[in-house]
Amino acid sequence: MVVCAVATLLLLPAVGREYITTSDEARFVLIARDMLDRGVWFDAVIREKHYRNKPPLYPWTIAAVARAGGGLTETAAALPIAIAAITAALATFWLGESLFGVRAGIAAGLVLITSHGFFQHSREMLPDMLVVAFATLAAWTFWRSTDAADRRGWLVAFWIAVAMGCFAKGPAGLLPILPAAVWLWSENGPRGLARLVSWAGLGAFAAISLVWIGPFVSFGASSFASDVVVNNWLSWYLGMPRPARLGNSALDGLVGFLPWTLPLLVALPVAWRARRDPTVRYALACSIVPLLVVLLAENHRRRYLLPVYPGLALVIGWWATARIEAAPTGRRIVAWLCLAGVAVGVTVCLVQPPGWLVSPRSWSVVPLVVGVGALAAALFVGLRRARPGILVGGVAAATLLLFGWTMFDQATWINRTQDFPRLAARVERHARGGDVAVYGGRYFPLDFYLGRPLVRLRNPQELNEFLRRPGAPSVVLDDRAWKSLQSLIEPPIVELDMLRVRAWTMRVVRRADPPGATVGLAPAPR
Repeated sequence: MVVCAVATLLLLPAVGREYITTSDEARFVLIARDMLDRGVWFDAVIREKHYRNKPPLYPWTIAAVARAGGGLTETAAALPIAIAAITAALATFWLGESLFGVRAGIAAGLVLITSHGFFQHSREMLPDMLVVAFATLAAWTFWRSTDAADRRGWLVAFWIAVAMGCFAKGPAGLLPILPAAVWLWSENGPRGLARLVSWAGLGAFAAISLVWIGPFVSFGASSFASDVVVNNWLSWYLGMPRPARLGNSALDGLVGFLPWTLPLLVALPVAWRARRDPTVRYALACSIVPLLVVLLAENHRRRYLLPVYPGLALVIGWWATARIEAAPTGRRIVAWLCLAGVAVGVTVCLVQPPGWLVSPRSWSVVPLVVGVGALAAALFVGLRRARPGILVGGVAAATLLLFGWTMFDQATWINRTQDFPRLAARVERHARGGDVAVYGGRYFPLDFYLGRPLVRLRNPQELNEFLRRPGAPSVVLDDRAWKSLQSLIEPPIVELDMLRVRAWTMRVVRRADPPGATVGLAPAPR
């Protein structure tokens, strides 16, 4: 199958090439490590704190891959996400095929794979891609339940997919219910909502949810209700969004769907005018409803837009294969805008290339120039002449070339500029197995690469008390915290080491002249 093969060839080679560099990513790997070390399934502990903010499905998959071979590595954390991304692309194809036919399904799958935001998040070791995979499967199984002979069976599958989405990230997994409900209401009014009811499906949903909710509640029902349900789930999503955040969310969506953002400007109005068609209306519901939910949420992250992309890909797939000749004036205008946008982007990259991009004077820039030129030509010709094969096939091929060529350079740049393994090795050289604390941030990647939990210090008093401990334990802090603490640290301390990580200089310090120890000065940062 074309979509599955393309997704596999693009996503799997990059698995395990990037270090774990954010606390959000490291958190799930640390949960998996604790599960493996203590032989527990639910009662995971991070830095002596029981973790229940997210369901355990993603840590379980990490632990399963680690047990299968290779240990707890970056590959164990990245492989489940890559498989989830491939599944999401395949489910988008299945849904597009069910709605509009094989050609539209292939087009939708390729559009999803080659959208910038989807590709970038397929490399982030976070459970959001699992949610997208199950949400897209839920959208497909729901649609099959509307016209298949085995309607009840497909509806049970829908509720199982929704339950698995919740198993991956809590309430975010419920999102597929809303597009289905909106479509049913548009078809049959309020009575149509009854078609979502399946007692067997709801029973399966409850059984799967109790697998993780039951143990979480058993560790403390009141604390789970207040700390997790209210303070972590409801308060995070529910509320009035600020206008500035709405603008940022919209901008993130426009950038995340590149290079398909401008063709979408033509496809969306055409799809809206064709909304009387039930299939088109469901594709619109799968894109517009999740987008509204994300925009109206209290808080926002770029990855929250991921569930929007499969629906947008379906709209593009339908338009490109069925109605691309509509709105000729709009197509021509957008074709020129695409050409101008690509030209501006190339000029900016050549004048001031991103840090992870190859040097413009290097021969390695040749494939990039070829890819960008092919992208511009495919957009311009495909839109101007209404040629779906050139538009979808050409843009997808050019984008795959760009993604495939740059992802290894980007991984190398990330590992060089965010070298937590190197920082952990330097910390261990001074700590020698002893206690280590962090100040000014969580820095969970250090816990992972050190192989043991660090102590989190939250204020100068805790820092001073830690520095006075016997054995002169080490503290890791960034330059922002270091500057603010100069007059607040009570014991005389010395800098043992420093290393540039991201935008900060990370320092390793401890109490000066501890008994029986020799303290050296820090080398120059590199």
